[in-house]
Amino acid sequence: MSGPVVDGASGRSWGRWLVLGVVLLLGVLGARSLDLAARLQSAQTWIASLGAWGAVAFVGLYVLTCVFALPGAVVTMAAGALFGLAKGVVVVFVGAMAGSTACFVITRYLARGLVERRLAQNEKFRALDAAMGREGLKIMALMRLSPLFPFNFLNYSLGLTAVKLSDYVLAGFAMIPGTFLYVYYGVAAGSLAEVTSGGAQQAGQAWHEQLFFYVGLAATFAVTWVIARVAKQALQSATGLGTAMTRARARAGVMIEEERFGKVLPDEQCNRDLCEQLHPAGHVNPEPAGRYNLVVIGAGPAGLVAAAGAAGLGARVALIERHLMGGDCLNAGCVPSKSLLRAAKAVHQARQVTAFGGKGSTDVAVDFGAVMSRLWQIRSSLAEHDSVKRFQGLGVDVFLGSGRFTGPDRIAVGDRELIFANALIATGARAALPSVAGLEEAGFLTNETVFELTALPATLAIIGGGPIGCEMAQAFCRLGSEVHLFHRGTHVLDREDGDAAEVVQQALVEDGVVLHLGCSPERARCAAEGKEVAWQEEGEERSLVASDILVAAGRAANVEGLGLEQAGVAFSSGQGVRVDEHLRTSNPRVFAAGDVCMKWKFTHAADAAARIVIQNALFAGKKRLADLVVPWVTYTDPEIAHVGLTASQALARGVELDTYMVPMSDIDRAVCDSETAGFAKVHVRKGTDKILGATLVGAHAGEMIGEVCLAMTSGLGLGRIASTLHPYPTQAEVIKRLGDAYNRTRLTPLAAKLLNRWLAWTR
Repeated sequence: MSGPVVDGASGRSWGRWLVLGVVLLLGVLGARSLDLAARLQSAQTWIASLGAWGAVAFVGLYVLTCVFALPGAVVTMAAGALFGLAKGVVVVFVGAMAGSTACFVITRYLARGLVERRLAQNEKFRALDAAMGREGLKIMALMRLSPLFPFNFLNYSLGLTAVKLSDYVLAGFAMIPGTFLYVYYGVAAGSLAEVTSGGAQQAGQAWHEQLFFYVGLAATFAVTWVIARVAKQALQSATGLGTAMTRARARAGVMIEEERFGKVLPDEQCNRDLCEQLHPAGHVNPEPAGRYNLVVIGAGPAGLVAAAGAAGLGARVALIERHLMGGDCLNAGCVPSKSLLRAAKAVHQARQVTAFGGKGSTDVAVDFGAVMSRLWQIRSSLAEHDSVKRFQGLGVDVFLGSGRFTGPDRIAVGDRELIFANALIATGARAALPSVAGLEEAGFLTNETVFELTALPATLAIIGGGPIGCEMAQAFCRLGSEVHLFHRGTHVLDREDGDAAEVVQQALVEDGVVLHLGCSPERARCAAEGKEVAWQEEGEERSLVASDILVAAGRAANVEGLGLEQAGVAFSSGQGVRVDEHLRTSNPRVFAAGDVCMKWKFTHAADAAARIVIQNALFAGKKRLADLVVPWVTYTDPEIAHVGLTASQALARGVELDTYMVPMSDIDRAVCDSETAGFAKVHVRKGTDKILGATLVGAHAGEMIGEVCLAMTSGLGLGRIASTLHPYPTQAEVIKRLGDAYNRTRLTPLAAKLLNRWLAWTR
C-alpha cells in the first residue's frame, strides 16, 4: 500500500453526510409544516382507544419527535395530560431514551469518522473530544441535568465525539428531573388543549387547585434551577472549561497549553532559534510513505532514540511531535535545570571563598537575567542534536502536530493518516497538580514554565519535597529567593535511603531553605502582595505570601487525546499506558516507553527502554525491562546517586544483606576540597560479594555511581572492585574503600591464625 487512505474514506463519509442532511432537512421541514397542536389533539382519542398499546404508540411518536428535532417539551407535557404523572414520566423517559439514542447512532456511524479526520488538528476539538472520551458519562449526565443544553442539539452533536455509546445511554437517566418538570406541567394543565395552547385555563378551577398548581410548579422550577446551577459548575470542572481551563496554565497570564505548541517564552532570539530547530514554523508534513515499520508518537528521549535507531537499521520510520522535539529533557528538564543548578553552585562557592583563604566581600550580587540568559543559550546550543532537520537527514518522516490513533494499526496527524506495522507511544509526563483549593486561580509554576522566569521571585513556595522540589529549592535559595518547601513526608526525598535523605535535608537547612514537613498547602489565593498560601502545621493555621508557587508534587502520564481506546490500548490516568515486561501494550502492534508507562522517569531509563522496543518490535525480541540496572541521581549539593535495592526494600523482599559504608570524611580528596558531607554505602547478598544495591552521597556522586552499575551489570563482585587500581587522590576512591571493607571480612579468625603461623615459619 502507498499513500494516505483518508481521501477515499473522506469521500464516502461526505456522501453519507449529504444523504443524512437531506433526509433530516426534508423530515424537519415536513414535520414543522404540520400543526403540531392540532395533531396532538386529534391523536388523543386514537391513543386512548389503544388501551395499553397507547403508551407504546406514544413512545414511537416521541422517537420521531427526537429524530426530526421537533419541540419535545410540548410532547412531554402531552404525556402528563394523557397518562398522569407516574405513567407519563415512564412513557416519556422510554421514548426519550430510544429517540436520543437513535440520533446518537445516526451521527456516530455516518459522520463521526469524517468530523474526526477533518478536525483532528483543531486543538479545541481535540481537547473536548479527549474529555468526552475520558469523562463521557460524567459530562453527559451533567449536560442532561442542565436545561442550558438543548436536547435536540445534544442528541445529534454528541455522536460526533468520542463519548462511548454505553456512557451516553447511562447518562440518559439524568433526564428524569427535567422530564418530571414537563410531565407535571402537563398534568397540572389537565388537557391536551391547554398544553398545546401554551398554558392552563385557570378560571374554572377552585382556588385550592390553583394554589396547588402554582406551588408545585414553582417548587419544580426551583429544584431544576438549583440542579442546573450545580450541573453547570460541575460541567465546567469536568470538561476543563471556564475557570478550570487554568489547569492548562503554568501561571497566571500565560497562554493556555494548547496555544503554546511550537513556542517558547520569553521571546528572546535564542528561544526563537530553539523553536526554529525543534518546531520550524514553515515545516510541511510529508505525504505518508505507505506502511511504516515503526510510527513513534512523542519526540522526547525515548521517541528520538527509537526513531533514530530504527531508521539506522533500515526501517521505514515516522516520528510525530505536537510541541518541541527533544521533549522535557532538553526543553524543561535535565538541561535547563542543571544549568540553573550550576549557576547557583557558582554563586554559593563565591560566597565561601574566605574559607579557602580568599579575601573580600562574600555578599555576591546575582544578575538573575544573566543566569537565565545563559540557561536559554545552552539549551539552544544543544537543540541541533534533537532537531527536525537532523532526523529528516536520518531518513525519518517527521510530522508536527497532534497524533491520534484511529484504529489498531493507524494514526492520524492533521489530514494525514499513517499506517503502521508497529507503533511506539512515547508521550512522556507532566507535572501532577496537588489538591489545593484556589491554586488554579492563584496561578503557579511547573518545571515547564519555571525556566521562563525573567525576575527572581523574592519568595518562592515549593509544593513537593522530591528530587525536583529539592533541586529547585536549593538553586533559588542560593540565588537569593526566600524559599519555603512543603512536603507531606517526615523528611525530604522519602524514596531515597533515609541516611542519604538526612544529609541532603541538613544541607538545604544550612543553605536557608525553610522546611515545612508533614504538611502541605491547603488553600491558595491571589493577594495584593502576591500569592497567599495557607496550611496547618503543628495544629496551627499558618500562611505566607509568596511571589510564586512552584508545583513539584509528582508526575502524570500524558495519555489524553491519543485515541488509545480506538487502538485497544489499555491505560489509566494515574499509571499511564499499561505494558508487559517487554514494553508491549494490550495491542500487540503498539509499544510504550519512557515516562508515559515506566516507574523510572529518567532520561537514561527512557533511552534504554527505547532500545528494548527496537529489538522487540522489529525483530520479535524478548528483551525485558526488568533486566535493566537503572541508577538515578538527585542533583542537589551534595548529590545522591542510587542503584539497585535499598535496605528497606531488601527487608521487604526477605533478602538478607551485608552492608558496608565509608564516610566521605575518610577520603583525602574530599577533605582537601572541604566536601566531606556524605558517604558511600553498598549492599551485598549475605555471605557473598554480589552487589544488590548502593547509595552514594557526595559532591560528585552522580559521576561515581557508574562504576557500581558496571559491576552489577557485568556480575562483578565487590572484591573485584577492591583489586581495581583507583587514582589518588580522587573522590571515587571511596568505591575502592568499600571493596577493602569487604575484603577485611574475609580474614576470619582461623585464616588469621594460619597466616600468622605461615609468616612466623618464613621469618
